[in-house]
Amino acid sequence: MTFVTSSNIGSAISGTLWDMTQRLRVTTFIGAGGKTTCLRSLTHEIRAAGQQVVATTTTKVFPEDSMIPWRNYDSPPHQKGAWFWYASVEGESGKWIGPSVIAVDEAILAQPLDEASLRNWVIEGDGARGLKLKCWEFYEPQIPRNTECAVLVVDRNLWGKVLQVEDIHRPHACRDLLGQVLKAESAWSYFLKSPVFDPQYANMCWVILLNSVNPVNPVYTAGLLNDLRDRWSEIQPSLVAAEKRPRHLRLAAGDAKEGDLLWFDLW
Repeated sequence: MTFVTSSNIGSAISGTLWDMTQRLRVTTFIGAGGKTTCLRSLTHEIRAAGQQVVATTTTKVFPEDSMIPWRNYDSPPHQKGAWFWYASVEGESGKWIGPSVIAVDEAILAQPLDEASLRNWVIEGDGARGLKLKCWEFYEPQIPRNTECAVLVVDRNLWGKVLQVEDIHRPHACRDLLGQVLKAESAWSYFLKSPVFDPQYANMCWVILLNSVNPVNPVYTAGLLNDLRDRWSEIQPSLVAAEKRPRHLRLAAGDAKEGDLLWFDLW
């Protein structure tokens, strides 16, 4: 990790996706705009470091050919490499259907406690059908309770644009955003209604990641994060009770695929 000084944002940190998640053992990605890319990139980074890693989904994904596939209702064996655990295949689409969120939690708890046998878990806990922004039904997302770091992914290419129905998965769940320009004020309106501020997930460390596959000037990225921080300073005393806040919140932006990220912590 590298500490960065910018006239726009003060002191921030740059690093890889694994650094951004604090290298915690269990990470779950939700949202839209690059969850699968994040899952793949983080899994490969952990594998490259010589550690055991299991990737999985609590929803369904297209087949993953960059990992060792493991179709079973039980989790993969404790062996080196990057495994993708799924339970079955959806007949019509061919998508891999993941184990239940309960099964994932049980597998995490059942792993040996010795350091040599500990595995990392990278989980996709949400579906967005390839769209750029996710809103949620009452039963979503599917985040395992033993998640240590949860990441809300948002497509940064929406920033500064008018939000349209075709951008959003389940737009009926966030009608107030339709027709709004995505900027600091509207972004926080979205974040505050997201699982980030749901008390049932308050024990997790959270990251809000504005992800983009297109190269963006670091000064622009720093300015975007600074706008979000300033808006938080304005609204947080009156809108967000302490019990609704996650125990840790990090704002990040960059290219998850290339591992080129910038972030700072709100608390």
